[in-house]
Amino acid sequence: MAETDHTRLARIADKLAAARSAPIPPTAFGADAHGFELKPPLPEAVVAEYEERHEVALPPDYRLFITELGAEGAGPGYALLRPSATCCANRRSGHLAQPSPYLPGPRYFGDWEQRYEDAPRAGRNFLRGTLAIAAHGCSLFTHLVVTGPARGRLFNLDNEGPVGPYIVEDIDFLAWYERWLDEIVAGYDVGWFGERLPLDEPELLAVLTDDPSPPRRARAGESLLQQPTLGDTAWNALLTAMTTDRDPTVRAELWDQLRWERHKHGRTLSDSEAIADDIAHYARSSTPRGLDALVTLGRLTLADVQPELASDDLERRRLAAYQLTWFFGVSREDPRQDLLEDVVSGLLNEADPLLRAHGVAAVRRFEMTDLQPRLRELQEKETAPWVRYEIEWSLGEHSVGNWSTPATTATPTQAYTDAPPF
Repeated sequence: MAETDHTRLARIADKLAAARSAPIPPTAFGADAHGFELKPPLPEAVVAEYEERHEVALPPDYRLFITELGAEGAGPGYALLRPSATCCANRRSGHLAQPSPYLPGPRYFGDWEQRYEDAPRAGRNFLRGTLAIAAHGCSLFTHLVVTGPARGRLFNLDNEGPVGPYIVEDIDFLAWYERWLDEIVAGYDVGWFGERLPLDEPELLAVLTDDPSPPRRARAGESLLQQPTLGDTAWNALLTAMTTDRDPTVRAELWDQLRWERHKHGRTLSDSEAIADDIAHYARSSTPRGLDALVTLGRLTLADVQPELASDDLERRRLAAYQLTWFFGVSREDPRQDLLEDVVSGLLNEADPLLRAHGVAAVRRFEMTDLQPRLRELQEKETAPWVRYEIEWSLGEHSVGNWSTPATTATPTQAYTDAPPF
């Protein structure tokens, strides 16, 4: 028989009380500020008015939490955010009622914003259908999906970068919140909580070796390395997967994680550069070419991108074009200018708006002033909002300099406020 939400809430309340009475673990990010204390819950009438005003019904377990246990305070990140702290200042009416498009599965990465969000403009509905409920520092946030196919689930994202939404595997808010408490007690580092798969070591090892999803295999490897301790069995499984996984990106991400985390576990990674060379060779011999793996390894070149840009597969061309637009993609020192101009000019002539937008962004990134007249010609007839936005930035119409990087979103307001609750 499934547990009721009230049963789970009572258990969470007991765990919070236990956490308050114990010394704060050094790995409990943000706990020094909130001390595992919640501020008072919100009255039922206030929450009901909020739902009516925004034309939504909050997910029932989250609603129960904020009306019976606490509206803000102790929680992942710096603190659990009050709904009024993130919604709906600077939003159009109906922001929460519009469905969020994001689904469980791999992280939305790279050009996720151009694919799923409106181009920046006054009053745009960024991350519609969601509430930011935790801030983890800089532009890292956790959102609760209020409307859409993933209603009730939570996702992490960097709302000012390429690390887009990843719907964590906890089934709902209460499961997510209780896991946070459990991982603190177990000694996990809970910074940017939710990125780790909610599985024990045998389950993580099974995912690492057998799961059909490459991103989930890579995440299982990262999750193993986030454990407070790591035995020989897990370490050896990670080394094996790093050199034998059938997906080059999984190999590269495990290589990168093992380099970063080996000292924490008292391990060594011999010949890491030679291993990276082998993974790069494997990525270049794969079809499609493992561009993401080469980025992770720091070995991506224009020569790697060009064959993918010539593919008949639109998605492969899009992924390749994106590598010309962002900081960790093709190096600005790498390409010959004449070759680069041919490539970027081809993107500007593409029928696909996303490819054109990437072409414009590449003009800006590589400071290709010779192509600015072409951008002005394109601007006169362009109708796609994201392409127009990129052109305006590249021509300096949104900033002082020609090569400024556009900001993607405003940061939510301060969590604690003396203003009315909604």
